[in-house]
This record gives sequence, C-alpha cells and structure tokens, in this order.
Amino acid sequence: MHKDPFEEYIRQGEASQYEKAQAWKTAIGLQAVDGLTPSAYLVDLAKKNVEGEMSLQALHTLLENYYEAYPNQEDRTAEADIVSLRISELLLEKGFSFTPSEYLSIHRQLFTDIYPYAGSMRDYNMTKKEWILDGDTVTYGSVSELGATLLYDIEQEKNFSYINLDMSESIHHLANFVARLWQIHVFGEGNTRTTAVFFIKYLRTLGFTVTNDMFANHAWYFRNALVRANYQNLKLGVYRTTEYLERFLRNLLLNEEHVLSNRSMHIHSGNGKNDANDIHDIDDTNRNNILRESSIEYTVDRDTMLQDNVNKDIKYTIESNSNVCKPMTPKIDEFALIDKLTQHSINDSTYVKVGVGDDCAVYDTPHNVDQLVSTDMMVEGVHFSESTTSPFDVGYRLGAANISDIAAMGGTPRHMVVSIAVPKGRHTSYVEAVYNGLRNICVDYDVNIIGGDTVSTEGPFVISATVFGDVPKHQSVLRSGAQDGDAVFITNYLGLSYVGLHSLLEGSKEYPVSQSVHQRPIPHVECGIIARDLGATSMNDISDGLSSELNEIAKASQVTIYVDESTLPIHPEVHAYCESHQMSPYFPMWTGGEDFQLVGTIPAEKADSLPRETFTIIGHVKAGSAQVLVDHDGQWMTVEPKGYNHLDKGIL
Repeated sequence: MHKDPFEEYIRQGEASQYEKAQAWKTAIGLQAVDGLTPSAYLVDLAKKNVEGEMSLQALHTLLENYYEAYPNQEDRTAEADIVSLRISELLLEKGFSFTPSEYLSIHRQLFTDIYPYAGSMRDYNMTKKEWILDGDTVTYGSVSELGATLLYDIEQEKNFSYINLDMSESIHHLANFVARLWQIHVFGEGNTRTTAVFFIKYLRTLGFTVTNDMFANHAWYFRNALVRANYQNLKLGVYRTTEYLERFLRNLLLNEEHVLSNRSMHIHSGNGKNDANDIHDIDDTNRNNILRESSIEYTVDRDTMLQDNVNKDIKYTIESNSNVCKPMTPKIDEFALIDKLTQHSINDSTYVKVGVGDDCAVYDTPHNVDQLVSTDMMVEGVHFSESTTSPFDVGYRLGAANISDIAAMGGTPRHMVVSIAVPKGRHTSYVEAVYNGLRNICVDYDVNIIGGDTVSTEGPFVISATVFGDVPKHQSVLRSGAQDGDAVFITNYLGLSYVGLHSLLEGSKEYPVSQSVHQRPIPHVECGIIARDLGATSMNDISDGLSSELNEIAKASQVTIYVDESTLPIHPEVHAYCESHQMSPYFPMWTGGEDFQLVGTIPAEKADSLPRETFTIIGHVKAGSAQVLVDHDGQWMTVEPKGYNHLDKGIL
C-alpha cells in the first residue's frame, strides 16, 4: 500500500465509490496511532469493496478464513486488518448517538475478539511513556472516576451552544472537547482509534463532511497533538496547549494547509522547550519510546486490588524499548529476519510505488526537483563500540548521519536503503535493536526504508545506509558557492558529541546532554531548508569538526574564511568538561566532529534573517587563497583541517 490505493476512486469514482474509498482510507490510516500497518491482502479486498465486487459481510468471511489459515498475531497485522474493516463499517453507517454508551459500543465493535475487555472501561490506572514528552506521561483519568468523568464531559458538550462563535472559537472549543475525552482514556487499548471514530461521527452531526485525508495521513500527529493538549510540567515551563490540535482541525474542517510536524511538539526535558532544532538542552534518553516502540505500564490501584480481593501485584507491561535486546529465536532464517525488520518501513507513501519485496523499489519524485543521494557506513570497532553505543543508537546514528548529508544540501530526505553484515553467532535481537534505532529516526523525518540486504559475515558487524532526497530545481547548496562578502554561520552548539564520547569512555554521568547528542545526534533538515530559502551560498554538515568542514568550503569555493572565535557559542557542559580536563573549550568545537550541525555562508544582507535562536554568525568571507583564519585572542591564526596549527603546543 505504498501508493495510495484509493486515490483514483476519490478523484474520479462515483459517489458511492468516493464515500467507501474515504472510509477505507481513514480506517487504514488510523492504525498508525498504534504503529500498525494493514496487509496488502486487506487493501486488495477493500478495493474490491469500493468497486462493488464484494460486500463488507463477504469481506468479513474472507478475513476470518485468511487468519485461520495464516495466523499472524505477532506483528498485529491481523488486528490492523480487522479493525480497519470495522472502522470503515462504522464510518459508512449513518446512525449515531452522542452518548457514553455509544462511545463504549464503538470500542466493543472495533475490538471484539481482539481484546478480552472490548467495550469495557479499564479497571486499573495507567501511565504511558511518550516520545514527544521525552519519556514522561500524561496524567490519565482515575479508574474510580472514569464513568462519571465520561458522562460529565459528554453532557457538557451536549449542552454547549455554538451560537455567536466564529469558526476559530468553535475549533478551539472542539479541540478542548476531544482532548478531554481522549485524556480520560476510558480504554486500556484502542483508546485513540475509538476516540477518533466517535469524534468523526460527532463532527458530522455538526454539519462537517470530514472526508479529506487528515485522519488517514496524519493519525500519528493527531495522537501526539492530543498528548500535548493534556501535558503540563510547570517546573519545565511546559503548559497544556491545543495549538497543535487546532492546526489539525483547521486543516480537517477548513481545508487549510498548516504544516503538521511531530517534531515540533517534542518536549526537551533539559529545559522544557519544544524547538525541534534546539538540541543543546535535550536529554534524549527516552527518545526511543516513540509510539511504535512504546513502553506502556498499567497498574491496578491498591484500593481496587483490595476490593477485587486480588492477592498479587498486577503489572502488565508492553515494552519494545530497543535499548533492551530481548530473547528471541536465535536461528531465524535470513528471509524471516528481513520480513520482520522491514515491517512498518513506509512513513510517507506519497512517492513510493513499490517498497520492500521486489528486486528493486520503485518510487516517484516530486516535480521540479533535483535528486540527492548519499551513503554512510558504520563498522563495529571503527565507528562505534558496545561500551559507548547501544545497538539502538548504532542504527539511530547511522540514520542521522545520512539525513544530515541531505540537510547540508538544503534538501528533504525521502527514502533509504539499508544493508547489514551480521557476524556469525550474533543474536538476532541485536540486529532488531539496530534496525529499530534506524527506523525510529526515519519515522521522525518521514523517511521510507524501501530496500536493502542482509548477509552473514566472519568479520565485525557492519551496517550501511544510502539515503535519497530532493531539493528544488537548481537550488542545491554546494560547498563551492561561498562568495566575497558573505557571512559565515553555524547552527546551535559544537563540541557536545566530543564531550559525550569521552565522558562515556570515562564512565562519567555528569554530561547527559552531551552523551545524548553523541549517541543520538539530530540532523537539522529544517535549518538547511531555512538557509537554502534565504539564499545560502554554501553549506556543510559538521561530521568531522568545524576546522575540517570550513576548510572544505574554503577549498571548494577558493576563498578565505575569517572566524571570530569569541562568537562561537559554548555549551555549559562543554565548558565544564574542558575546565575539568584543563583544555580550551574551543578544542572540541574545532576538532570533535559528529555534532551534525550545519556550517555555511550566506550573503551578508540576508544574515539578519536567520533565526537567532538556532543560527549564530561567526565570521565572514573574503576573496583570496583557500584557507581558514581565526581571531584567537586578538591574533589571526591559520586553522588546519584538524584544528589550529598550534594545538600541540599546549596553548589550548
């Protein structure tokens, strides 16, 4: 289902086909809130239903027979298929009652024979580690008040009058209502899908058609927006907000075109900011708890346990935290492993025609773009070691390095192919964890994994990835474009990865931000696009240290780059580490590498337009020989590709 199978019916189909196609598209898209992907078999059946060749009842029968013959519960594909069918049925039904019993009934219809508690309120309190909250949880409704709270919220909405409200005020109110309804979290599983179906049907009673692609294509954003609407942490300066949910609803109900970015909602536990580019204060140790890899903990209250005469602690944990290599069958064959690894590999199907499964992937490209391609490799013992890098982080860092190359060109990453050489005897759980890390960052940047290869080897573990992207025609930002009079910029802080690596090797826990940046660096795609659109003349990602990258620009452009060292922003952890090790804080900034920040040049008159919370102007460009000079304590000195020429003299 990489290519939208329902697009033709929506654009050109008869009225009945249009309605069915919209229902199916929404039903299938909503599975993404729980990280599920329906099978190609279901999509084929759905198309037959849209075309009038098969009734929903017949489809029910075929699905039941299919999963009796091909049980596939481990990856929850059966659940995704069956629930998609049931959602499409509910969306095609015209009847609806705005009552708590209808809400419970929808859950029962969706999850009968899937969850034993279908249609029932949960009888335990719960928490969920959320990726966008950096591992923190929303406070959900208390088990003792679920029924009363549900009834109260629905009655309040029933009695609410929209008279004299403009559309913005109405959307704000609707956002608050659905956020409250979801936060109760009446159900242990399937809560978001149930809420979405109930809300869609309610919106129709208010006169909205709700037939566009929002729930189909942005279900994951919808869920994250609900999370942010219900999360508050005064210590971090984070407050409940419906702004993200309102953007979704304005697109849904008014056909507006607000950008819906999951990363824009991410809370940085270091300071509570949610600027996706502001990495210097991110404590990202729980970043892998993205919904598809979530850790969800359900607990029964002590009072409830006593009332039910339960004699043992009840704790149900669903955990696929990729930092933990869980036991599994070690001798899984190559093809089974590939099948397992490549599930849920398509994050944006817009341009994918054929993904994993054929000799080649097939993808389309947007109009009026130039294609970008880059590749990186990580070799165990050369680029990483088990002492400093978990298997999850191996995959994550490789993805970051590839995506950062696209960012440095001012482009947008689209697709990736991955090849892995696995040492004989290496447990498959290790491979899965590596792949989960790669898949995690691909989810973040809507990058599709569309192919690759897996082989056994006598040597070390090796993983290689090639990324494909695009940039508007003739707008690639090269290293060779720096011009006389340009300003020189960098993004964010440098040297954090250096400090992170060395503090990990030393066994120190005093530098959490630096260690997070080293283990899970964040590529700056948005910054690259901003710089490109403002007319950046050259750009490079800082993978080998600022000294190396500036020299590459100077050599490619045949210019002299002047840097005022005092303008380089110094992160507190870099300062503290260097002070404790009696070195200049500029040393890791010039030579450290693997920060994956961006450095580039831009016409001086455009420099003031760069967002100052992300970009720092550090120097200027002059015509001349290819070299980099730095003003170090009032003295101009040559910067060699690996640092100043006096680094070994103890000055730093």
